[in-house]
Amino acid sequence: MFIVPLSTLPTLQPLGEPSAETTEQQGNQSFASIIRDAMDTLQQTQQQAAADSYDLAMGDVTSLHTMMINSAMEATAVETAVQLTSRAVSAYKEIMQMQI
Repeated sequence: MFIVPLSTLPTLQPLGEPSAETTEQQGNQSFASIIRDAMDTLQQTQQQAAADSYDLAMGDVTSLHTMMINSAMEATAVETAVQLTSRAVSAYKEIMQMQI
C-alpha cells in the first residue's frame, strides 16, 4: 500500500478581495430592479414549464428529466416572487405605521 505524501498535493490559493467593479455593481442594484429581474425570471420559467407541459400532453417527450428540472425551477421562481412581494408589502406596512 502506497501513501501519497502531502508535499505533492497542490496548495490552496487565497481568494483575495472582491474587485471594486463587482462591489459597485452589486451596490448599485435597486430594489425595483431586483423585483423586475425576479418577475422576468418567473415569466420565463412559467413559459418554459407551460411548453414542457404541452409537449408532455401531446406525447413529445424527449427528456423527462429536463421537464422535471424546468418544473422545479418554476416552483422556485414562484416561491421567490411570492417571498419578495410579501416582504415588500410587510416593509411598506411597517414604514406606514412609523410615528413621525
